[in-house]
Amino acid sequence: MTGLVVLDVFISLVFIYLLYSLFAMTVIEAITTSFSSRAKNLITGIDRLLADDQQSNSINHTVLNLFYVKTDNPLTKAFYKHPSIKYLGHKGINSKPSYISKDRFASTLFDLLKQGSYLDEVDNISATLGMIPEYDSSGLVARIKRTEEELKALGQSPDPDKISLESLTEELNFLKEELFQRNNKEHPWEIEGFSLGDETKYQLKTLWKNAANDKAKFRALMENWYDDQMDRIAGWYKRKLTLLTFFVGLIIAGLFNVDTIKLTTDLSKNDDMRALLVDSAKSHIAENPEGGTTATLDSQMKYIDSLNTTLSKYNAVLGASKDDDYTFWTYLGWLITAFAISLGAPFWFDILNKLMKVRNSVQIPVNTASASTSSESKSTNVVG
Repeated sequence: MTGLVVLDVFISLVFIYLLYSLFAMTVIEAITTSFSSRAKNLITGIDRLLADDQQSNSINHTVLNLFYVKTDNPLTKAFYKHPSIKYLGHKGINSKPSYISKDRFASTLFDLLKQGSYLDEVDNISATLGMIPEYDSSGLVARIKRTEEELKALGQSPDPDKISLESLTEELNFLKEELFQRNNKEHPWEIEGFSLGDETKYQLKTLWKNAANDKAKFRALMENWYDDQMDRIAGWYKRKLTLLTFFVGLIIAGLFNVDTIKLTTDLSKNDDMRALLVDSAKSHIAENPEGGTTATLDSQMKYIDSLNTTLSKYNAVLGASKDDDYTFWTYLGWLITAFAISLGAPFWFDILNKLMKVRNSVQIPVNTASASTSSESKSTNVVG
């Protein structure tokens, strides 16, 4: 084969990979949207921040996480039950949000940590993180009881001191109000068994110490902590999608029998098939400067079907006939196709653009040389 033929074969293959990658990408988008896969992946990322290893479900770190997520961590559950997070998502089965800003994450977690029986938020955070003891209300209850007894005794005396009586009554009301404030706080997002894992508590305690009990600085440090995790969350999602795209690509390769090995053989032998695909690639680039990523699933299917129908006229169909025997090389060809599809449509569109530029640059000299040779031949015949 000449160099131009090899280039055209490569362009044809890249164009086929692009078409099926676009098709696979549309299928993947439909799947991930239906299952709210981004939201499930975000839950996994937040759970990784807020849960110790023994509280984190291993299935969340596999490709199955795109369809199912499970967490046993009380802190993660409380976080998602908090009103500021709960109402970010739509109502229904897939109700969890697919995006949470860093400031909302920090303010929500701060609100969970500051809950407690101390009247000061700083003390409550320190108590939640185990830096000071949890507030013990038994002393306050004992004071109320003593005050009630004193008030009762004073009231039963023959000549009670009105000033002392009023003072004790005022003190008793104040103590009861304080007890009520400490023990009757409403937290609709709290769940039974709320607790922090040891490792998570250590991490939050470190941030609290670095903030030097400054609430604003503590929130800022939690924002940075979450921001760092978001980069990893995006990476996890991309790797899971790549693996899912490979499996979808393998199904597509099997259904349409897109055998890379057979395609390469057919393209190298069939000039008409090769020319058609190269021309189609040119048209596709001209009509879809963005790579065709906005095309609908239906339009992509129609385009692939029409191309297959046209190619069948040259006895070189993208999918072999049903009578063809599937061999080891067929399955290997499918695997190669699936791997190519998993690289994604943007990758193949970029490659196709570069290859077409190379082809345009090498074809002009070839045509010019041919025309020159033909001209010289005609001149020689005229002279002769």
